[in-house]
Amino acid sequence: MGTKFKKKLLKLAFPLEKNLQHDVGNLLEQTKGINLLGYARAEMGIGESCRLAARSLASVDYPFGIINFEGTNSSRMADQSWIHKEIKAPIHNVNIFHINAEQMMEVYAHYGSSIFKDKFNIGYWHWELPDFPDEWIEGFNFVNEVWVPSDFVANSISMKSPVPVVKIPHGIEVKIIKQISRKEFSLPEQAFLFLTMYDVKSYQERKNPKASIEAFKMAFRPDDSSVGLVVKLNNANSNLRELQSVYDMTNDYKNIYIIKDILSRDATNALINSTDSYISLHRSEGFGLGLAEAMYLGKPVIGTNWSSNTDFMTSTNSCLVNYNLVRVGTDQGPYQAYQYWADPDIEHASYYMKLLVSDGTFNKKISLLGEKYIKENYSPTVIGEMMTKRLKYLNLL
Repeated sequence: MGTKFKKKLLKLAFPLEKNLQHDVGNLLEQTKGINLLGYARAEMGIGESCRLAARSLASVDYPFGIINFEGTNSSRMADQSWIHKEIKAPIHNVNIFHINAEQMMEVYAHYGSSIFKDKFNIGYWHWELPDFPDEWIEGFNFVNEVWVPSDFVANSISMKSPVPVVKIPHGIEVKIIKQISRKEFSLPEQAFLFLTMYDVKSYQERKNPKASIEAFKMAFRPDDSSVGLVVKLNNANSNLRELQSVYDMTNDYKNIYIIKDILSRDATNALINSTDSYISLHRSEGFGLGLAEAMYLGKPVIGTNWSSNTDFMTSTNSCLVNYNLVRVGTDQGPYQAYQYWADPDIEHASYYMKLLVSDGTFNKKISLLGEKYIKENYSPTVIGEMMTKRLKYLNLL
């Protein structure tokens, strides 16, 4: 979007600020319920965020519809799991935008002010670093309130927010419609398998997947057939240089398996379930969905002890990896050089990898505690009730 066009839109949008201070009585005259607007069919994290919200609302039987937004997104629009709930226009009194702050202007450019008018507008936003970017502050002009999935994100956004910021996590439930065997994934059936996943189209510096590969190489010999690391790459062919760098790192290791096939959501769930442990040596997370889903499935998880995943990962239910805070150093997309993120301790991660393989008692203990914690505190029903409780407090129910 061009700078001049963006400034023009922003001038047009500022009158919305007055409209956002709605009379609750007018809102209650509309059909009570929620319009979810987001990338409901897109196979990417923010699309999954919208689908998770739908599942949480459905679990408490709260009325909602979904407006599928495509915008300029280039991800595959192949997930039609909630197509039966799609609507063409906002029919309820509350909008929840599963669109991050920097994209709110894109929503306005597409729909104009009509989608916001006479609604209570909530932005469900993610952000992965301590300082919320100043250039995204304009997004607050479109919302009455911001919901975030973790304390980490809440702390970042609330420092610059003129509207309330409320923590409403993602509801976690992993359903596997069709079991897929290791053989179908071309994986060894007897080895203890670790899994790491990342999207080649996103920023590798933040997801830091190569650290998981280095930790595995530090922990195990290249010919040790009793263990293995599965590296699942999404959109592998979108960056052939990045893909080649992964092959270069793993060429000598017969026990590192790269999967670059496009998998459905159900097949991805089956892959997580078919492996023995999930590892994410990220530099920062806006939630940590892969880790939470693996815990739900009873898998012991290894993750950096910093950012949003520490809301649900503890020293008793997971393997938290030591880190040092370092400057980003050079701009990485939206992650600017002055900011800080974590540099995980690869040696500490390799220690946990060896421990999970060698100590069955430890493995089982944290697996059971992790599964218990996620299912008790992050179930769709628990999160659905949090959402409705907040709306009831605002007199929107």
